[in-house]
Amino acid sequence: MNNRVVITGMGMISCAGTGVEENWSNIVAGRSGIGEVTLCDKERLPVKIAGEVKGFNPKDYISDRKALKIMYRNVKLGLAAAKMAYDDSGLENCSVDPHRFGAIIGSGGGGYDEGPDNKDLAEVIKASWDEENKLFDSSKFGSEGLDRLHPLWLLKTLCNNLFCYISIYYNAQGVNDNVVTSFAGGSNAIGDAFMAIRRGDVDVTFAGGYDTLAMASNFFCYYNHNMLTANSNDGSSFRPFDRDRDGFVLGEGAGIVILEELSHAKKRDAKIYGEIVGYGNTSNATHLYEEVPGCSGIADAVRKAGKIAGINTDAIDYINVDGIGTIESDIAETKAVKAVFADNAHNITLSATKPVVAHTGAAAGAMELMICALAIDRKIVPPTINLTNQDPDCDLDYCSGTAREMEINAALSINQGFGGQNAALIVKKFKD
Repeated sequence: MNNRVVITGMGMISCAGTGVEENWSNIVAGRSGIGEVTLCDKERLPVKIAGEVKGFNPKDYISDRKALKIMYRNVKLGLAAAKMAYDDSGLENCSVDPHRFGAIIGSGGGGYDEGPDNKDLAEVIKASWDEENKLFDSSKFGSEGLDRLHPLWLLKTLCNNLFCYISIYYNAQGVNDNVVTSFAGGSNAIGDAFMAIRRGDVDVTFAGGYDTLAMASNFFCYYNHNMLTANSNDGSSFRPFDRDRDGFVLGEGAGIVILEELSHAKKRDAKIYGEIVGYGNTSNATHLYEEVPGCSGIADAVRKAGKIAGINTDAIDYINVDGIGTIESDIAETKAVKAVFADNAHNITLSATKPVVAHTGAAAGAMELMICALAIDRKIVPPTINLTNQDPDCDLDYCSGTAREMEINAALSINQGFGGQNAALIVKKFKD
């Protein structure tokens, strides 16, 4: 069974805005939401800029006040995006069989909050610290630290929290999963949801990803692996495919879509943003932390997506590339596009939108799939900002500077995970 799968609802929240329209407006205009770190103590951080969501009030989206007390920020952002997508889809006005209603969500792993208002870990670490040796003492952690933990701390940190809340709040009892594949999580979740509808397991699903990368521990982790830019106090140094690039900027956010089987969507006269037609995923199987040495993993994921979609390489008009701004990754991604599309690679318009919204981790692929669908629907390609000195090894058309109006029939989104995961999604203009 090869059911057709369409996008009927979207929800997005990032440093560039709350809601799809505000994000889209700033992405197309190239207005970055990156700024100084405020959610954690930046004084000791090696990097002092991030893509933090501004002015977010979770009570605007979550009515369960008891649950709010045990939710960390990442889950609140995810639930906000889920509500936006659900409201946008119009599903509240129709009857959906709960056993045919699913949820597949990508997360970056567990979560916790940092900052002056969160005492969960700070008090535990303080009690477990050996002042004499200036080291974390595991014995003190067991004897003194654990007693200071919130009794529901473990529940609060589970990586499947958003998935659980979505299932409960929207009575989604059908196909479900929680995907933890680093930065590729959102893409993988949408791809898995697409395949579930395609084979007839479910009629409607929530799908997407959420993450809060902009936490102190992550700054040190990614900086130590030479993945973060540290060249300025704003987002202008996040410059994929530029000769002077030196890494990405950590962000936070969520991207959730409603995917629906076509006849189900048509029956209720739903708005259709686009049709997902292809999905592929692979692993580089090289090293957990080092950058990919080649392009075969990315290329194979794109080829798999194209095979499922049943389209030729000349059918893709636009590619939203991962574009994380590290030397090795940008070159590998460029090589992969050339390997798959051969002579046609130079005729395709590409762009990287992370310099506007920052790197949102597991949410990135979901956001970029939505950007592809909106680019098709509104006939405009968002720009790759900060690209002023293009690397000769990255010699494709990355739509630098300003947005470009053009007709787009099919678009490809490429994402990579920290650990070697690759994901590719293809979305087409919907034609009945």
